[in-house]
Amino acid sequence: MTITVQKEFENIEKDVTKKIDKYIEEYNLSVEQNAKENLAIHLALSITRELSGNYIQTSHSQLESCKDLPTYPIAKKLVKELADDYNTGASELDFYTAAMYLSNLDQWDLEFNSTFDIIDDEMGSIMDEALDEIKDKLGVDLKLNDTFYKGMTLHFYPALERLKHNNQLMDNPLVDMVSASHEKEYQCAEILNNIVKKHYNKDFNENELGYITLHFGTAFYSPESH
Repeated sequence: MTITVQKEFENIEKDVTKKIDKYIEEYNLSVEQNAKENLAIHLALSITRELSGNYIQTSHSQLESCKDLPTYPIAKKLVKELADDYNTGASELDFYTAAMYLSNLDQWDLEFNSTFDIIDDEMGSIMDEALDEIKDKLGVDLKLNDTFYKGMTLHFYPALERLKHNNQLMDNPLVDMVSASHEKEYQCAEILNNIVKKHYNKDFNENELGYITLHFGTAFYSPESH
């Protein structure tokens, strides 16, 4: 585990957010705050994982339709500029995800709902159970935050696939940082983990929980969650 990477993540996220803001202003885009935060976390994690040698390979076939979004060329420029800044790779998955967030998830749902439904019945049941328990125990109703729900699902789906195939991440350099400085978000991740264990008789390890915690973090800094 590298302390340097732990400290660098927040700096990278701030830098990525500034870069996103620059592109939003330059191309006169209307991007929801929560979508912007989800994008910043996704790209910051992508950069941090590669810098620390913990790149997560995952299927992105479900997101290929995002290539048709008008924001796709802008997304490619944004991701490539960040890749140049940090001397990392620029993946198609990052292009697709950035295009999706820059278009706002609501627009994405309207255009792709007929061809892409990542939330199957069991996965939806797990998410609903977790969010109900989070509301009961922590007093926060994250179901009101529709943008967070869909953004969280995009991360949860590949994490669940790794769990089911016994291929969980074994080294997350951010795990200590997120559990210590994102206590409420970590509690949410643990609640979700308990529901997952009930369904699959296996649970996420600390490395996976660290990344899930960061995605829960976007829910607490959005107007939709208040």
